[in-house]
Amino acid sequence: MRHASLPVIAVAALLSLGATAPLHAEIEAGGAVKADTCADDGKTLGVSRTIEIDTTGGPAIGGDQKRALQLLNDGEVVLTFDDGPMKSRTRAILKALADQCTKATFFMVGQMALSDPAMVREVAAGGNTIGTHTWSHRNMRFANTKAIDQQIESAVSMVAKANGAPIAPLFRFPYLSSSRQAEAYLKNRNIAAVWVDVDSKDYLTRNPEVVKNRILAQLATSKKGIILMHDIHAWTAQMLPGLLAALHEKGFKVVHLVAKAPVATIASYDAAAEKAIASKTAAKAADPMAERSLVWSMTPAPDAKHKARAVKKVQGKPAIVDGVPATAPSSQSKTRAPAAAKDETPFWQFNLFN
Repeated sequence: MRHASLPVIAVAALLSLGATAPLHAEIEAGGAVKADTCADDGKTLGVSRTIEIDTTGGPAIGGDQKRALQLLNDGEVVLTFDDGPMKSRTRAILKALADQCTKATFFMVGQMALSDPAMVREVAAGGNTIGTHTWSHRNMRFANTKAIDQQIESAVSMVAKANGAPIAPLFRFPYLSSSRQAEAYLKNRNIAAVWVDVDSKDYLTRNPEVVKNRILAQLATSKKGIILMHDIHAWTAQMLPGLLAALHEKGFKVVHLVAKAPVATIASYDAAAEKAIASKTAAKAADPMAERSLVWSMTPAPDAKHKARAVKKVQGKPAIVDGVPATAPSSQSKTRAPAAAKDETPFWQFNLFN
């Protein structure tokens, strides 16, 4: 990891986020950032300041990682969401954020971006930051050099192409599980790894109130932090308005992370992403029901050997993703679910549609 003394962080204004962004910010004396009139009435959470991150050298941000850059003051939080986008849940989350005039960072899975490119653009249109979360939510601790390359680059190119615009060089490890090899790869690519201070563990329950209270309990102790949530869970979307209201009531301030420069993509992966999006578009035009297939196969690179796997339905839902069921079979089903790969935690796959 780079030493914190290196000039990798600058607090800057968002002078303009374009017509698609409803919230702007400007630097005041001393470096504080003032949100626009959307939050000036004090009735909404807003964005207290924006931190622009120079990702040169692939710094670690937050968490308890050695030499990680700690950017937050007491009373400050960063809102982050992993694993999406998923239209029904992500759109509800975007509404909750907009209602409070605030912003978040979304770490998107490449396959999910391919499933709904329009939703990627909708997230960006709200002025939120978009990073990546691997191509298929693979546990990078067990990935070899080739897999690291394909998982990271396929996601970066796909999410950028789905967005139709550059994205941030910000990355989050699935399961918060990394390796020296994977971290070295990010450093070489000038992609920052964003870690977690407050884990909602919203995959452990379907009760929105439990998720909200778990987050608030951790903040009562930590006083600040990067909050991890998932925009694939209905209960997370349901609890978010209450969480944001509670943060506002308790005096917490939202900090928005942006990157100094966009992530650089690799041409061969860009070409593969464009081809996959074109194939998906053509399939949807030929068969409107094709839109129900959540995940689409994609060759990581033109010269990479990749065998596409069929996506088939189980009990009326798009269910098989790389040999792992996206939803757990019912207790009455006599069909056994395929075993998950040893380096994959099946929780993300099984809870994707819940």
